[in-house]
Amino acid sequence: MTEHAIHLVSEQPADSLLVGACLSRARPARFTLTVHTTLERPLETLRDAAPDALLLADGPQTTYLLRLLQKQAPGFPIILLLDSAPTEELPQGVTDHLVRGDLPDALVHRVLDYSIQLHRAQRAVTDLATRDPLTGALNRAAFRAHLERALDRSTRYQFHTGLLTLNVDQFANINDHFGEQQGDHLIRILCERITGKLRNTDSIARLAGDEFAVVLEDIGGGEDLQAMGEKILQAVSGPVSLEGEQLDVDASIGATLFPEDAQGPGDLLENARSAMQQAKAVPGSKLIRYCDRLSFNSEGVHSLIADLRAAARHNQFELHYQPRIHLESGRLSGLEALLRWNHPERGLICPGEFLAACEDMGLMRTIGYQVIQHACHALNWLAEEGLGDITVAVNISFSQIQDDRFVPAVHDILERTGADARHLEFELTESTILKSPEAIKLRMDQLRELGIVFSLDDFGTGFSQLSHLTALPIAALKVDASFVRGLPHNRQQAAICSLIIEMARRLDMSVIAEGAECHEQVEFLRDERCDEVQGFYFSQAIPLQQLPRFVREQRYKQRERVVS
Repeated sequence: MTEHAIHLVSEQPADSLLVGACLSRARPARFTLTVHTTLERPLETLRDAAPDALLLADGPQTTYLLRLLQKQAPGFPIILLLDSAPTEELPQGVTDHLVRGDLPDALVHRVLDYSIQLHRAQRAVTDLATRDPLTGALNRAAFRAHLERALDRSTRYQFHTGLLTLNVDQFANINDHFGEQQGDHLIRILCERITGKLRNTDSIARLAGDEFAVVLEDIGGGEDLQAMGEKILQAVSGPVSLEGEQLDVDASIGATLFPEDAQGPGDLLENARSAMQQAKAVPGSKLIRYCDRLSFNSEGVHSLIADLRAAARHNQFELHYQPRIHLESGRLSGLEALLRWNHPERGLICPGEFLAACEDMGLMRTIGYQVIQHACHALNWLAEEGLGDITVAVNISFSQIQDDRFVPAVHDILERTGADARHLEFELTESTILKSPEAIKLRMDQLRELGIVFSLDDFGTGFSQLSHLTALPIAALKVDASFVRGLPHNRQQAAICSLIIEMARRLDMSVIAEGAECHEQVEFLRDERCDEVQGFYFSQAIPLQQLPRFVREQRYKQRERVVS
């Protein structure tokens, strides 16, 4: 069994004897104890020793250590050792507590086991949600959040930040010739090569199949940006062996520098991509620094940008709705509004093809207001159809909710449409809330006064402190489809789902599982007492007009289930 390394920080010798004896009696044996009377260099001590949990005796160092660890090692299991049971809420950053006069072996072992398992589950969930599964690099969503933070630091401390976007030339031909498995192998090799050239302060993300982005923090200027880009280009362009055949890889890099080349993350990324497209027009490996005088051959990219701007102006976006089913009753309980682009030439386009570009272009605020308005009209239509008890959920981005005009605009939409705000639900992701927890809480409280309810999407993918759950007006947790996909056979995913459901139940919150595609998944979630489920097992996202037919079919299926 895996041993858990426990560190105890206490000036009292009796604590080490008491805790040491308690841990030594664990069966099976699984704890090792290291005792510190003080932590002069706490971060270095914890990093070098890599403990699984920290038992911290309450004392003069407590507040300082908690503040330091909360900032530098969020979510790390900290169990406070007290003289008596606490009479008020535990300090932020504390996972649990123990009382010296009440330390039965079973309680101590259970508290430590649970805290460590919870931390590991949180880290696994975070890695699944923020890391590209093929390369381990940041994924697209995590990259955007990271780039925003990097530019904030750059502005605050007055240093330059560079951004490189890299694309593998003729990658589709490589995939066709060698197969997708070898193509994945090539992408992993290139990611390792790029990572090997980065400093500790730099980071790499995989934005698409063969596209990477590199954030270079605190660089000297344009010359350093060019030098780092050339070093990466040289590393990537070395020969690679695929199925015994030596392959020379060409790549194109676009480079931008903040704040000289753009004032925000969206423009910085768009300019880097524009420079990368110019580099791709030149045969062989090439790096080009962005310049507003560049001439571009990226007609496809510019056509998409122009079409999206026209779509926002002419209200070409529409909503389809994915049903949420209440597992106990089998009835339709809610709908998630999902964006579709009704392109005048290409027809209906799913968000995966355009949503990232909208974020990069800063169009999400405009589109977001259109989506809320559509959802309010849908609530009115549902009431007219006798389905007025159904909730309509809308995804809200950080760029929307942090806008000072957001609450007045939502209030105006509700006033104009006459929709019942009690059935309007805003879905926020953990990463959105973590960007500015106090400001987001204030905004949520203002929206709650209008009657709007909130759910937390992609639960477990961004929270560093579970205390946020109790501080925010969240009514429901949504289990991401990535944790449902392997149910019930994947033990890790089953454990995570069960943990989230149990936690929500203790916090008096509902749980909504996304991505259910088969009967086994639904039955597992039903057995675990998950409240609601959505996914292709019940229905894909459908136009609003098809909903009455879906409701009739669902009622018929429910009657058949009861009879059988």
